[in-house]
Amino acid sequence: MNQFTGKQPGAGHMMKKTLFVILIGAGVLLTNSCSKSKGEDTPASNNGLQAIDHTNYTMQDISNKLALFPDYDEFDYHDFLTELNKHGVTGAPYLIANEVVTYSSADNQGKKISLSGLLVYPYKISGKISAPILSFNHATQIMKKLAPSGWKNASWEEYKRYPEALLANIMASVYGWIIIMPDYQGMGQDVSEMHPFCVRDRLAVATADMVQGAIASLGSTASQYVTWNGQVFLMGYSEGGFVTMAAQRELEARNVTLKGVVCMEGPYDLTGAMLPVMLADSAFPQPYFLPMTIAGYNAIYPNSFTYNVVLKEPYLTNLPKYSTGFYNDSVVNSYMPANKVLKGIFTDAFIDTLGNQGSLAFNIFSANNSFTGWTPKSLMYLWHCVNDDCVPFSNYQSARNRFDELGLTNVEYYEFPALTPDPAKGTIHQRVAPIAFLEGSLWISLHQ
Repeated sequence: MNQFTGKQPGAGHMMKKTLFVILIGAGVLLTNSCSKSKGEDTPASNNGLQAIDHTNYTMQDISNKLALFPDYDEFDYHDFLTELNKHGVTGAPYLIANEVVTYSSADNQGKKISLSGLLVYPYKISGKISAPILSFNHATQIMKKLAPSGWKNASWEEYKRYPEALLANIMASVYGWIIIMPDYQGMGQDVSEMHPFCVRDRLAVATADMVQGAIASLGSTASQYVTWNGQVFLMGYSEGGFVTMAAQRELEARNVTLKGVVCMEGPYDLTGAMLPVMLADSAFPQPYFLPMTIAGYNAIYPNSFTYNVVLKEPYLTNLPKYSTGFYNDSVVNSYMPANKVLKGIFTDAFIDTLGNQGSLAFNIFSANNSFTGWTPKSLMYLWHCVNDDCVPFSNYQSARNRFDELGLTNVEYYEFPALTPDPAKGTIHQRVAPIAFLEGSLWISLHQ
């Protein structure tokens, strides 16, 4: 496959700006951005996915949103289109439709519920596009309203938290893919419960149900614009990588054929890789992930993750209040230990519990490891940066070691080389994300 090999600082920016002009011009010639109400002819109007909002976008609209992101010397989101062009992904972009959709799934307790998500698909002035379905599973998002279905209504400042929704629109326009983005339980329109952060079965069900809803809707002749071509792909980064691996397991158990699966930078090994992070004596760059984990596990396993057993003061008073999905990461981080040592929130007794492999809490985490308890059947691409500072490389190593032990030949691996830390540009985990998305999308395009 074609691998991203990096570029010299500043290289490619003239080419990038030229490509934007070409794409913007094509969009202007075709249509302006517009909206239409529920009930008009949309591909999500049958009993698979139910459309509740519809918006059309041009590449000019997408380029305007892309301009909000920082433009660094190293590879960033601005370079995504340029690199696609370098790799031979060319041609006039399609127009893009976004639909906020609901579909039938299960809540945190396994009861029937309507969950929400975002459907992104390409269309043209005349004729129908035949395209694969890609479930693009979003990374860690702490606020309910900033799940993919909230993209349209995000403020300019909030929009910085939406790189995946932006990329979904770019990929739909340039590659011509149908893309679904589940919000997951406890996010989007599901405001009444907690998000089950890194709880394997719950997130797998939410994603698999949306995939099958999309197949039911787009595999029919209901839409005059786009139809499913029979191929299904999954892709995700960070928590989305965890979700993608879990959803692969779930969909294969449901006998849904997957053309390819891309798992990037996921916390697959909760016990072998992530528990050492939780119990480390050193600082962690993004502390809010731990309150999210505890809140999610408290929702699903209240007897083993009772707040007054897990948390000591003042964290017992503050963290349950501010880890509800209605406060952003800066707020949650402000109630974490000032030294960013994660275990500082735990009671001594709970620290002992997590260190005991025979304890119920440890075994609950173990049961949620996404790479154990099954044998992947579909073609998979596993991607990880060797010095990721938020999701340790040992997650990738654990998954690879197990898949190698199983003798699997359907898994491809890529170990992205180390980046030099630069706090001014964010964490390494943030900085490698646009490269991972590029590599993942190129891998999918080669396996269509």
